[in-house]
Amino acid sequence: MKDAPDQSYRTLRQFLPKSLQPTLRGVRKRLFSNERPSDEPYHSVFPFTQVHIDRQRNLVRLARSIEEQFIPGDIVECGVLDGGTAALMASTARRRIHLFDSWQGLPAASEVEGDGAIWSGECVGSSRRVGSIMRKLSVPEDRVVFHRGWFADTFPNARIEKISLLHIDADYYDSVKISLDTWFPRLSKGGYVQFDDYSIFVGCTRAVDEFLAANPRQELRQDGVVFYLQKNE
Repeated sequence: MKDAPDQSYRTLRQFLPKSLQPTLRGVRKRLFSNERPSDEPYHSVFPFTQVHIDRQRNLVRLARSIEEQFIPGDIVECGVLDGGTAALMASTARRRIHLFDSWQGLPAASEVEGDGAIWSGECVGSSRRVGSIMRKLSVPEDRVVFHRGWFADTFPNARIEKISLLHIDADYYDSVKISLDTWFPRLSKGGYVQFDDYSIFVGCTRAVDEFLAANPRQELRQDGVVFYLQKNE
């Protein structure tokens, strides 16, 4: 396994303002990709997410499951980018959804990340685009709570008593670890955690593996490129 995914347009990135990343990413995905799904809501969210389509579909499945099983609690997403996966979850499960992101790109990388350090400051999302896809999927504004800033600053101030579905798309070790340490204790029994980067960023892999070693009764499930768990106690 590589430390992190390869970075496209690496030379060009040096000359472009990072604030343009959300717009350029959306334009590129609309105009140059032949991988856009034909079925909704995946067709609509395609320009607003970098998450693999299989992971998107599993998030929708889990969102349906918490409704069908009446699992109590809000939805939490750590690492939002442009809001595609958040909109999928929020439009499927009629719950309040809490969105945590700096919208300034990935934080500074520790040595744990290895080659993944090249992504520090990259992956800049847009809260404006988050609002756009939420409206497109008819998610009411009063169910969407934005927490703008670094996790260490925003997590302590967030008032969330119970969580039914936790999506961690935070890439780096420190970000994944603080997400698990903070929110897993508030996850309801039967609730779910899905990890976007477990097989992609070495820091995420390490954080999840350490969590599982400390919580041996929790089982990481794999379905192709999808990695998630259901809290069993």
